[in-house]
Amino acid sequence: MMKKKALCLLLCLCCAIGLSGCTGRKDSGTDEAPATLPPAAVSYKAPDGEFMPGRGENFNLYLPGKDGLMPVPVTLESMPLNETLRALVEELLRYEGSGSIRGLGDTADGRIALTLYGENPVEFSSGVCTVNLGPSARQLKHQEFYTAALSLAATLCELDEIRWVNVLVADMSVGLDITGNQAMGSVSSHLDENLTVLWEQMEAKRAPLGQDVSRYALTSYMTLYFPLTDGRGIACENRNLTFGGQTPEQMTRGILDAMSDGSNFLFGVPQMPDILNDLLLYDPLTSEGENGGRQVTLIFRENTEQLLEGTGVDMACLLAAITYSLTTYIPGVPEVCVRIGDKPITQLNSERFGRTAVLGGLLRRSTLEPYLAGLTKVYFARDGLLTSCEKAVDRKLTDSPTEVLKALMEGPEKTDSDYGVRATLPPGLGEEDILGISSEGDTLIVNLNENFRAEIQSMGRDAEMLLCYSLVNTLCESTGMSRVCFFFEGEQVEYIAGEIYWAGEFLYNTGLCEQSFG
Repeated sequence: MMKKKALCLLLCLCCAIGLSGCTGRKDSGTDEAPATLPPAAVSYKAPDGEFMPGRGENFNLYLPGKDGLMPVPVTLESMPLNETLRALVEELLRYEGSGSIRGLGDTADGRIALTLYGENPVEFSSGVCTVNLGPSARQLKHQEFYTAALSLAATLCELDEIRWVNVLVADMSVGLDITGNQAMGSVSSHLDENLTVLWEQMEAKRAPLGQDVSRYALTSYMTLYFPLTDGRGIACENRNLTFGGQTPEQMTRGILDAMSDGSNFLFGVPQMPDILNDLLLYDPLTSEGENGGRQVTLIFRENTEQLLEGTGVDMACLLAAITYSLTTYIPGVPEVCVRIGDKPITQLNSERFGRTAVLGGLLRRSTLEPYLAGLTKVYFARDGLLTSCEKAVDRKLTDSPTEVLKALMEGPEKTDSDYGVRATLPPGLGEEDILGISSEGDTLIVNLNENFRAEIQSMGRDAEMLLCYSLVNTLCESTGMSRVCFFFEGEQVEYIAGEIYWAGEFLYNTGLCEQSFG
């Protein structure tokens, strides 16, 4: 036994030298040693249930100072990512000016109490955070509102998961000019930049007062939403788009054209119909909504759903993606009216999300919120190597290792399978086979049941290596941990199928990874 352990240690050290990130492709004909640390007895206790430490740590709130955004340190208690984001926003809105630093509601005329709006006012998915402020934010002047958006973006984008921020007021995007037509779009972090200069750059995009806004092009970043395959919901990415003019109709057509081009970055998105605008009977229409704001009306051809059959595009998810895209970007639009021929849509039907009532054919973000998915990276197999794919999960649980393991158990989507991607885990596993997950330092501790061990054994020696490191890499990727320690029914097991030594701790293995997907 001592010789086996000494050999394992030597192999581990040799392997660990070359494993620092998932960028290297395994050389043909080279044996890859398992990256297991010395198989000494571990001191961890097998967990029962999920106990993750959360994100209790120090953060900076960025608030407007004399020339730029100034940091204000704040400490939050441990909590999951989606709760951390909301807590940071609430801290920003509560902050009252001190010295040279202003609060977001501090104006020359007094303080405006800014609040959050709706049941899910801070929404996160695919690197994008959307903050929904209450109606009082409309009292801010345009420059004050833009500065508040910059503060939110700088604060939230300090988290690795956030790249872009959208700011709405009562479910509507805000126009940054008197006519309410100039879209702000998505905002990123602008630390160390002069706030006045940033506002002047935004002002330069607006159409001159009294001029026809349809004649003035607008270029800005925006969040586009796309339907996922097999009706699994919608996901988003950011794009820099140029619109020929600044009317709601021009923006709507531009957004539909951009969606027709398909996603640039997301996996699991079906090929969109060639031109979504061609599915419309008439050009988009804009009218005044019954409850304030504008209403965009889209009238689709009667055979639209039939035309989508065979494309992998689910009608309910497509309409949810269109609604989210339009209401996130076009100023003053909280709802989209959808008709098929001369009949308004009365409900959306989805195998995954059930039936969603659509009163008066009006689609709203709040109604479609369940469709917005989170994405997590999981590792499957292709041509004897590990390849990373994105899977849709509950967006409020993207940092839950249990949720990530469930996605790995589901196997690859059809679109990934078409590229030769194969499952690494046997089909007989489910959430009930995960007894517990916890962490200690940079180590994730996973307790699996006897059925999981038996299923690994049934896969055989040849499949064991990829199976093991699909678990390890997936868990390390999603949690930020460096290593994983496995228990089975509360005990460590040395060998299962005979290929690798399961006791001890496993490092993230890059030698088994493809350079990239595709």
